[in-house]
Amino acid sequence: MEHGQKSIRDLFNTRTIFNIPEYQRAYAWEEQQLKDFVEDIENQRLDRDYFFGTILFEEQPSDQGFEIIDIVDGQQRITTIIIFMKLLLTKWKKAGNNVEMLEDTYIQSYNRYRLNVLEPDNEFFRSYILKDGQPSNSQVHTPSQRRLREAKKHLNELLKKYSDKVEEFIAKIENMKVLTYSVEDGSEAALIFETTNDRGKPLTNLEKAKSLLMHKTRIVSEDFKDIVKDIQSRFGEIYRNYEEIKDSGKIRDERDKTAEDLILQYHFIAFGDWKGKEYQYPVQRIKEQINGLITKNEEADATVFIEKYSLKLKESFEIMKTLLLSSDSYLLDLHALNRPAAFYPLLIKVYDLDHSDEKLNFKRVTRLAEIIGFRFGITKSRSDKGVSQLYRLAREFKGNFKQLIRKLQEFVDSYCGDSEFERSLREPKFYEVVDASNRQYLFWKYENHLRATERPISSEMSHDEFANDDSRTKFTIEHIIPQNPKESKVVVDDSILSITDFEENYLHSIGNLVLDSRSANASKSNQDFATKDKQYSKTPLKSQLELSGFSNPQPDRWNHISISDRGNKIVKFALERWNHREPGLKPAEIDKKIRLDEEMEKIWKEL
Repeated sequence: MEHGQKSIRDLFNTRTIFNIPEYQRAYAWEEQQLKDFVEDIENQRLDRDYFFGTILFEEQPSDQGFEIIDIVDGQQRITTIIIFMKLLLTKWKKAGNNVEMLEDTYIQSYNRYRLNVLEPDNEFFRSYILKDGQPSNSQVHTPSQRRLREAKKHLNELLKKYSDKVEEFIAKIENMKVLTYSVEDGSEAALIFETTNDRGKPLTNLEKAKSLLMHKTRIVSEDFKDIVKDIQSRFGEIYRNYEEIKDSGKIRDERDKTAEDLILQYHFIAFGDWKGKEYQYPVQRIKEQINGLITKNEEADATVFIEKYSLKLKESFEIMKTLLLSSDSYLLDLHALNRPAAFYPLLIKVYDLDHSDEKLNFKRVTRLAEIIGFRFGITKSRSDKGVSQLYRLAREFKGNFKQLIRKLQEFVDSYCGDSEFERSLREPKFYEVVDASNRQYLFWKYENHLRATERPISSEMSHDEFANDDSRTKFTIEHIIPQNPKESKVVVDDSILSITDFEENYLHSIGNLVLDSRSANASKSNQDFATKDKQYSKTPLKSQLELSGFSNPQPDRWNHISISDRGNKIVKFALERWNHREPGLKPAEIDKKIRLDEEMEKIWKEL
C-alpha cells in the first residue's frame, strides 16, 4: 500500500486485509469516543474534505492474492469504522438497497474478513459484531469483547437519531480522508506515533513509554529490529495482563488518568532512579536517562538499559496482577482498607526479591503494610511525607528483609506510634473524626476476633461478606445509644453526668458503636437499649450478642459505664491486633529463615 493522503474508500480496496498485531492493545473505545466519532461524521460536509487522522501500517507478505497490512496506529478507528459501517449497511439493506459491493469492501470479501482483531477476540468479533446476533453475558469472556459489544450497542442507539441519514453517513465515511504512512518496523512508527495519534483516546504514559523505548532502540542499536520485536512482545503481555486486572473489577478509581499509568509509576518508584518528586514523571525520567547515555556515547549501555527496563516492566505488571487477584488474606485485608496505593511499589519490589517458596517475607511485609495502613487511617496520618518515605523504602530495598522489617517498625513509631494510636482509639468523638471505611474495618476485625476466641467458636465473616455493597445488607456502624439520646430516653445514672456531658464524652466514642447491616440499623432508629437488645439477641453478629453483658447488673440499662468498659475491651483488642512489633507469621521462625538466607548469600558470594 502506498503512503499518502487517501479516502476511506481507497484505503479499503478490494485486495486489502487489515491485521492488528499481537503487541497492540485490544479494543478500548468507550461511550465518549463513540459519541465524538458519530458527531464528527454528522457535522462534516460532503463538499469539503474531512481529515480523520493518520494511519501507520507495516506491510506483511501477501496471502493468496490479498495484501496483508499490520495496523501500527489507528486500530481503534479502523475497528470502529467497520462496526459502524456494518450497522449502516444493515439498515440500508432493510430499506431495499443492494449493499453487496459495500459489504465486500468493508466487511468481508471472497470469504476473507477485512479485519483480524486480537485473539481471543477475533471469533467473537466475526460471530457477534459483524453478524446480527446479540451476544449474551455468558458469551463475553474478555473486557475487550464487552467493549466491542457495547460499542455496537451504543453506535446502534446513536444511529436511531439519524435513521433518515443512512445513505448520507455512508457517503461521508467513504469520503473521509486519512494520511497513511508505511513503516519498516515498529521502531520507525515510534518516530511519529505521539504526534499522529489525534483521534479517540489520548495516549497513556504506558503507550508513550513503549513508543519511547522503540524509538530510542533504533538510535542506539544496530540490531534494533530484534530488540524492537522483544519490546513489542513484552508490551503485548503487559496489555494482556492489564486486561485481566480490569476484567477482575479490582481497578475502580482511575483518578483522571488510567490505572495502567499508576502501575507504570509504581514500577518506576520501586526500580527507577529518582529524587524528590521525579517519580511522578516516569516517562520523562526514563527519556532523560537514555539521552544521558547517548550523549556520553554509551549506546551499548543504553541498549542494555532499554532491554532491562522493558523486561522488568513486564514482570511488574505480572506481579501487580498476582497482587490484585490473590486470595491471600493479608493482601485482601490491605485491599479492604482501600489504601494500598502507598504500598504497591514496596510490595512489587518485595514480591520480586522474595525467592522463598511460600513468600513468607512478602507476607510479613504485607501484614506490616496493613498495620501501617490501618494506623494511618485511625490517626489520620496521611501526610505526603509519610507516603514519600514508603516510596524511598521501596527504591532503596535490595533484598535485606530483616533490615526492611526494622525500618517499617521504625516508620510506625515515627508516624503513628502506640501512644498516638491509642489516643485516637479513645477519642470521645471517634465516630466523627475517623472516616467510615476505617470504622467499619475496625469493627469487622473485632467481630471476627470474637468469633475466633469466644465460645461457641464460629466461622469468620469473609472479605466478600464484609465488602458486600447491597443497599440493605451492606454493613454500617450503629450507635447503641442513638445520636439523638434525648429521644431514646437514655438514663444517666450518675447525677454529676448531664445529657450534654454524655453527648460530649461518650455518645460517639468507640464503646457506643457496633457493626450492623444498613437495613437493621435503620429499623432500630432512636429506640432505647432494652428494645434494641431484643433485636441484638437474635443476630448472628457476636459483637451485638455481647452487648447485654456490659449492661449488668441492670440488663436493660446501657450507660456511660457500659460504654467505658466495652471501649476498653475494643481498644485492648486493637492494640494487640495492630501490634507492629510482632505482626504475626511466627516472626522468630521467619527471622531464623532470614538469617539462613543471608548466610547462604554470603557463601555464594565467596564462591
